[in-house]
Amino acid sequence: MVNWESEIGSALIVAATFLVCVGLGELLRGTGACSQEGTRKFVHFTGGLVSLSFAYVFSSHWTVLGLGIIFVVLMAGTKKFGLLPSVHGVKRKSSGDILHPIAIYLTFSATSYLEKPYFYLISIAVLSVSDALAALIGISYGFKVYNVEEENKSIEGSFIFLLSTFLIVHLGLLLLTEVGRMECVLAALLISVLVTCFEAISLGGADNIFIPFGTLFIIMKITTKPIPEIIMQLCSIGMIFLATYLFGNISGRLGHSGIIGVALAGYAAWSLVGPEWYIPVLICTILISLFDLFLEMPGSQDERLRVRPIFYMFIVSFGWICGANFNLTEDRLFFIPYVVSFAAILSIRWRWYQREGNLISGSRRRVIPQWIAAGNSFVRASFLTVAFISANLLLGLDLSLIFSAASCLAGIVISDLIYWGIGSRFHGNWSRVAFLRMGMASVLVASSLVFIANLLFYR
Repeated sequence: MVNWESEIGSALIVAATFLVCVGLGELLRGTGACSQEGTRKFVHFTGGLVSLSFAYVFSSHWTVLGLGIIFVVLMAGTKKFGLLPSVHGVKRKSSGDILHPIAIYLTFSATSYLEKPYFYLISIAVLSVSDALAALIGISYGFKVYNVEEENKSIEGSFIFLLSTFLIVHLGLLLLTEVGRMECVLAALLISVLVTCFEAISLGGADNIFIPFGTLFIIMKITTKPIPEIIMQLCSIGMIFLATYLFGNISGRLGHSGIIGVALAGYAAWSLVGPEWYIPVLICTILISLFDLFLEMPGSQDERLRVRPIFYMFIVSFGWICGANFNLTEDRLFFIPYVVSFAAILSIRWRWYQREGNLISGSRRRVIPQWIAAGNSFVRASFLTVAFISANLLLGLDLSLIFSAASCLAGIVISDLIYWGIGSRFHGNWSRVAFLRMGMASVLVASSLVFIANLLFYR
């Protein structure tokens, strides 16, 4: 039974403390004691420290929800009217001030349901401490900069984030849980590497969502595993990142954030379902890296793929990975839709390459014969079906060769028809992101139809 009198009293104390933190941030900004980015991270850090107490102060998620709504309204209102520059006064576009309380509420709700308050403590500590330290160190001492779309981040900041996250997770698991010492070290190493990657490629304040959820999800998965399994997970991360780096960096097709994004997609497939699910990611990486046909923006001065196109390319695939993870006994139902989600995007990019006239101007990597490179939707779908299906059938998956090939080919063609049937009307009007979203939507529809066909065939 919730003692609402105590809950409301605690909520008022917490709200007052938050306002004091914001007030101190304004004071620091007004006196010029630190930069606007510094005051923003100060508010982020101190507010995060206050929110660490939620797991032990509040009994009901409704209390945290109420505080979160009040804080979101406050942040949205002050941002609209140009108030609180200590929080909103950053040049880059960011929604972190809105996403931060949302992330705290969702993390609190999940850990309350699981009755694991120490997982909440660890996840929010990583968000509050590691993220703030990475930003401050990156601003002050970051000299080796890498690009993440329109944002810049530093190697030094990412390293501090990695180190801080390792210490927080290791000490949290060691002191608050019954996880063994060696498991604590290995789990902390795995989590710190993955969450650092999440932070490195997050845009517009999205790290406020990805960091706590990523930390919580991986903790829940990895702390139940034996030591050999955790070591295998670490080895798989190393192999996947090495393979992605070799293809993406040597060819110059993948930017730093693109390499991280592709490697994370590959690790998600490997760890959540199985090593054979990494093969489509590897094939996709090879095709993107070696052939001009699959450039995102043909003819552009900067032809490297960064995190945004990689996100829209892999988000549908990740959905099929999650489906297979929740239903491992019937994972073959999800595999061909999963393959289609890669192949269909590549076919769309191939058609963009043809549309921009690059076949006439010539390609630096004329490996594929001209009659295939200039082929129609059916030719493109046939080539990609052979590339993806043949490699995976060698792994001994329990799939029908003819049906798998036919459904994969049909899914690619359907996606092409949807994308170009709608997108061609808006060529020259839509933005790059709008076309990326259109590609994601067309692939989602096509792969869903393929899933229904597989469901009917195998049932």
